[in-house]
Parts: sequence; structure tokens; C-alpha cells
Amino acid sequence: MLLWVIFALMTSVVLIAVLAPLSRPATRADDAGAGALEVYRDQLAEVEAERAGGLVETAEADAARVEISRRLLASAATPEGTAGAAARMPQHRTSLAIAAAVLVTLSSMALYLVYGQPNMPSFPAADRQSGPLTDAPVGQLIAKVEARLRAEPRDGDGWAVIAPIYFKLGRYRDAANAYAHAAEIKGETVDRLAGFADATVFSADGIVTEDARLAYQKILKLAPGQPQARFWLALAREQDGQLNEALTEYKAILAAAPAEASWRSSIEQRIAEVSRRQSGGEKDTPRGPTAQDVAAAQQLSDEQRAQMIAGMVDGLARRLERDGKDLPGWLRLVNAYAVLGRESDARAALANARKQLGGDDKAMAELSALAQRLGLGS
Repeated sequence: MLLWVIFALMTSVVLIAVLAPLSRPATRADDAGAGALEVYRDQLAEVEAERAGGLVETAEADAARVEISRRLLASAATPEGTAGAAARMPQHRTSLAIAAAVLVTLSSMALYLVYGQPNMPSFPAADRQSGPLTDAPVGQLIAKVEARLRAEPRDGDGWAVIAPIYFKLGRYRDAANAYAHAAEIKGETVDRLAGFADATVFSADGIVTEDARLAYQKILKLAPGQPQARFWLALAREQDGQLNEALTEYKAILAAAPAEASWRSSIEQRIAEVSRRQSGGEKDTPRGPTAQDVAAAQQLSDEQRAQMIAGMVDGLARRLERDGKDLPGWLRLVNAYAVLGRESDARAALANARKQLGGDDKAMAELSALAQRLGLGS
């Protein structure tokens, strides 16, 4: 409160200083200029009197008046003449200056009291750096974007922005849907296809579904040799039971990988796992679509594609009947049934997995966590 009062006083002082010239009294120069003008007026009067008395001719009188008038104008143009004119301004200008200063000051104070907030606390720089946008819960920000997308579903930028956020939050199905919309509206790029495919795989609990497989194949057309796409396609072959082809591809990816690549260990793990399964006598029999089927899958209808995915899942189920100790396989199978809406099959697979893996506390804990997440009980 005290601060803005000080500001008001400072404003008054500045206005008084600016308006001070208006209240300055006339100077001696002003009086001298005024006296000169009076002399010229007397001369004009004398010329007129002499003409009237017949002492000078009319032409001579006119010439004298012209000369006196010229001197009068010249005198008015000098600083002394200007000062004299200023001296004849109304003497109440001092009152006007004071009134202006008071009016401006009071008006400023009144406007501040009406529209300002004198009682507002200070707002430090640290608080300004964490404004309401950064402090707002993530859920609220996502809700705003979702509301905008409902109003403008063709907003490709909006879908592209929210897709990775969904993915980081573990909302993989929403992420896949958002990436699909972004790719449809803004065009298919490596990043959008990879985001869609990764989200699809994660939503299926690690199963490389047909939609993800097609997306990875498109990536290789846009960026030949892209290691991530090659890895997931190799994993798809492994999941289909094509162990020889999967192992060959894993080794090729590892051979082409830079020495400093952080994902080399993941490839090495897959090579070791597939080699172990082969040494255990597991047959390399394909239980998924052939290469020709995969190439033609883009032309399939939704129903035909669903049938293909169902065939892949059934192939996984048949393999687990022979290798019941494969916990990752059971987790993928239960999740796949849930994704396909086959809840009864999911419950049956869950019960069969618990039977096969009985005594393994870690496996039981993972199965219970998956069941709870999928709404299949605990």
C-alpha cells in the first residue's frame, strides 16, 4: 500500500516539473517587447493624425504605415516579441498547471484501486518458473488434449503429441490408436509406424501381432536394415515356432550391430534362448502365417486378419501344451486371449499355467499380477 502511494507522489512531482513553465511569470524581456509594440502603435497613430491634418499626402502616409507595419511584424517575430505575446496569456495558467497535476495523479490512483490488486503477495521468480501449466496434474493436461481431439478428430498434430504420452503412461492401446490416427492424417513415417507397432506389441503383452508385423515391414521399406524392426520381426518368427529362421536373423542383426550398441545384450539373450530351445529338442514347425501370407495380409479384411491372429494364438497354445514350463509363453497366451475377447479361454489358460508351474513362487506371482490387471481375478 505504501509503495503505490510513493509512486503517486513521484508522479505529482514529475508533472509539476513538466508543467512549471506554464506558471512562470513574465520576464523583463517580455516587458521590453511589449514596450516596443506600443511605440510602433503610437507611430501609426501619429501618421494617421498627420494625414488627417493635411500635413502629409495620402500616398506618403500609406508608405509610412507600410514601413511601420513591417517593423511591427519583424519585432513580433523576435524572441522579445514572442515573450511579449506570451506575457499577455491569461494569468490563471498557474492554476491550470496545478489542477492538471492533481487530476492526473488522482486519476491514476483511482484506476489502480479499481483495476489493480494492491494486496496481492509477491510472485518470486522461482514460482514463476513453475507456473500453473507445469504444476497441473498430467491427467488434466491429457483431458484437455482429448477434449480437443474429440472436437477436432482430424487434428494430426494433436494425435502425434498425445501418442508418446499414452505410451509412457502404460496406456498402450490408446497409444497405438493415437499413432494410427497420426499416421493416417499426417502420413506414415518411421517414427509413427514404430510407435504404433511398439504400442501394439506392448498392449499384447509382448506378442508381435499381425498389425505390428505389417508396421515393422513398412519400416524396413522406408529405412532398410533398421535394427529394431528386424528384431521384432525375428521375435515374431520365434513366437511362431520358426526357430531356425529367428536364430539366423538374430545372428545377422548382431553381426551388423555397432560394438557400442546398448541393445546387443538383448540380441545375445534371444540367441541363447533360441539355442537352448533348439537343443531341448523343440521342433521348428511354423505355427503362424507363411511369408506369402504376411505379404498378402495387407489385402485381408478385418475378419480375415482376426482369423489369422487367432491362428497364431492357437499355435502358441499348442506349443505350450508340449512345453508347459514356459512362463513368458503363458503370459503372452493369457494376455492374447484377453485382447481377443476370449475370456473363458484366458481363464482356462491361466488355470493350466498355474497347474504346470506349480511350486514356482515367482511364476505364480507374475500370473496373479497379470490376472488382476486383466480383470480375471487374482
